[in-house]
Amino acid sequence: MPGTLAGKRAVVTGTGTTLGAGLEEALRRAGAEVVGLAEAVYPSREAAVAAFDAAASDRLGGPLDVLLHAAMPEPAFERVAFSDVDDERWHAVWEDAMRTTLFVLQAAFGQMKGRGGRIVLVTPTVSMSGAEQLVPYTVAVEGQRLMAKSAARQWGPDGITVNCLAPAPEHVPIGVASMSVSLSPPALGGPGDVVNDLGPVAAWLASDAAHFLTGATVSADGGVWMAP
Repeated sequence: MPGTLAGKRAVVTGTGTTLGAGLEEALRRAGAEVVGLAEAVYPSREAAVAAFDAAASDRLGGPLDVLLHAAMPEPAFERVAFSDVDDERWHAVWEDAMRTTLFVLQAAFGQMKGRGGRIVLVTPTVSMSGAEQLVPYTVAVEGQRLMAKSAARQWGPDGITVNCLAPAPEHVPIGVASMSVSLSPPALGGPGDVVNDLGPVAAWLASDAAHFLTGATVSADGGVWMAP
């Protein structure tokens, strides 16, 4: 992994979480110059563009090459019965997550257009399996996966790839174990370590070596989710 991202400039969102912080560290170990953003809930596209422009000019010394988006509104992790999900919670999770993802992707595109780049969304495997009492969260993450596919199709001619990295559910604070969403235990024995196991996969997706992969979801979950 060392040197994989040498000379690349990256922004990682959601670094206030263990998962986001670990992936930030992994990209840094791979050689990238990284700006971590603990919070990424932008009220508008203009605010997102301004934040990314500031990161590029003030801290990275040049336009963005890599975006790894791991941010998720904190209310998303709270378990609530399906029948008790109200407008306020739906807005706080689904609406905020999707708006943030949209604006962050647009801001990254503004810096990558005409240059190429790598965008990686962190979408845990519960988006594909579903999980009880986590409807707004799982729907939001699946929505991110669909957004990634649409962006990948539109931005491919610009040399920009958009992929998803799907870690095991244990890496997000939702109280869901791999065995509860799979018929068998992880083939590799567990969910893995963020920096040393998920990190190299994230670094590869962010590198030039992954230039011909886009619109895909890579399950880096130790062998929990094996469906296409």
